[in-house]
Amino acid sequence: MEKELAFETVSKIIFDRACQLIVGGNPAYESEKVLLHIEMVMTEWGYRSPKVAEYCNLLKQENDHMRSMGIQG
Repeated sequence: MEKELAFETVSKIIFDRACQLIVGGNPAYESEKVLLHIEMVMTEWGYRSPKVAEYCNLLKQENDHMRSMGIQG
């Protein structure tokens, strides 16, 4: 459980920083990639976190919106 909590904590920090970028009008494409990688590693280690999955989904939605507007990162 301690490792799972560590993954969630790091994911929250990355997500919060990405939100700051997006609110400022900038894409957070790298943050999206990092969160997806964290989720993949968690799965490989046998962990599953709805929080991390939600961070990934929300960030992907926002970045997809930026992509559709042609904003480059």
